[in-house]
Amino acid sequence: MSLRRKVLQGSGLMMGGQVLGQGMSFVRNIIVARLISTDDFGIASTFFISISLFEMISNLSVDRLLVQAEDGDDPEFQATAQAFQVLRGAANSLLMFLLAWPFSRLFDIPQALWAFQCVALVPLIRGFVHLDPKRLHREMRFGRDVLSELLPQVLALGLAWPLARWLGNYAAVLWLLVAQAVAMVLVSHVTAVRRYAWAWNRTLFARMARFGWPLLLNGVLMFLIWQGDRILVGSAYDMTQLALYSVAMTVTATPTDLLNRASSVVLLPPLARAQNDKGRFVELYTFLAQTLSLGGIAFAAFFIILGPGIVEMLYGARYLGVGAFIGWFAVMQMLRLIRVVPTTAALAKGDTVACLLANIGRAACLPALLVLALSGQPLVWLVVAGCGGEVVALSIILWRVYQVHDIDQNICLKPAGISLSAVLVSGVTGHAIGQSLGWISVTALAFILLTSFLVGLVLLAEFRHQIVGIVRSGAASSMRRVPWKASQKS
Repeated sequence: MSLRRKVLQGSGLMMGGQVLGQGMSFVRNIIVARLISTDDFGIASTFFISISLFEMISNLSVDRLLVQAEDGDDPEFQATAQAFQVLRGAANSLLMFLLAWPFSRLFDIPQALWAFQCVALVPLIRGFVHLDPKRLHREMRFGRDVLSELLPQVLALGLAWPLARWLGNYAAVLWLLVAQAVAMVLVSHVTAVRRYAWAWNRTLFARMARFGWPLLLNGVLMFLIWQGDRILVGSAYDMTQLALYSVAMTVTATPTDLLNRASSVVLLPPLARAQNDKGRFVELYTFLAQTLSLGGIAFAAFFIILGPGIVEMLYGARYLGVGAFIGWFAVMQMLRLIRVVPTTAALAKGDTVACLLANIGRAACLPALLVLALSGQPLVWLVVAGCGGEVVALSIILWRVYQVHDIDQNICLKPAGISLSAVLVSGVTGHAIGQSLGWISVTALAFILLTSFLVGLVLLAEFRHQIVGIVRSGAASSMRRVPWKASQKS
């Protein structure tokens, strides 16, 4: 099978799995949000914050190293990585339990102390996940990993209504998290090819540490970036405001997380293989940068125009206040999506420092967020400051791949310019037609997306060339003609 076909099939599989998984997570949150109060939903959001803190500040990304390293397929390599994961999970669990009281006091919810202590079970359980489904990414085999991510979401969705109905408060989210972690571990072992094992090779661990330390520091920054603002909102505002902020962030982040995760997983193997072939590397990089930039338009325009009405329809009138800032969240997520390709390209070259530098730039907005939150400014200004941080982060990662890996910055900047122009038009359109979900809004969205795609075809030569190639390949396959490459030669 050609690399093109493997990438397309892998992308489709990962994207399908991510769509189903995130979709079920999204529906689960809607069910819980409708059955418990906004204050309880705000408290539940603090559970995600605490889990994210310890996951991010201890993540050496050994699963990525299994894919990137030439000897990542070695059983001892994998066994050492799995032993590290167990130790990491146990350490995180202990720290979470010990810090449960400070966390409950930080958010001024002492009644939830017991829940913070129980949340400490989640990282302990996750530490026993089998890494074999991740290792199979080396062979462009993603099916087992998709199952290990998808089936736990099915269980959590199935339990959402009965638990929320029975408990009626934030405890429902706590036990959903625990049940999902147990299911994740069990499914990873069932879908594995190799026997689960532990090993401790000091040389391999040193390699993992060298590869992962920039990503670990990057994880600290990522926590400050994606959860630090919610900590500020939770401590400086009330739980209702935190619930609104969390809903807007979750709704807009869900679709971009789909592309972010699927793209970084599927794109890393082919880019890593081409890391010593500059011509092929730049060709892949160009097409992927253009595709994700144009894809980001769809998500940003959708939420700018239709987001407020959709949130009210799904979550109820209690969450109508998100309309004031959900559009800015959409812009932030689009900028984050544009950053995926240069970040993945740097990882394919073994350059983990690039991610760290970019997120240092992203974290530069934190002092501004602190000032805005402590002075009680409207939440919209916190999101605008976050967008500014994303612009800085994108500029830094593009500078890094140019300086260190000699990849032209304009490869990303040109399609990014098209994306930002489409966002500007969407903002003006959304302001003009209001927050309704009527046919005028849908028609305006469709017109913006179609126009953006056509502009991309006209202005982006590599994108046009690859799209034409894919269309020709599909047509040839449907008519049982010769393979795409052969038809090109003829």
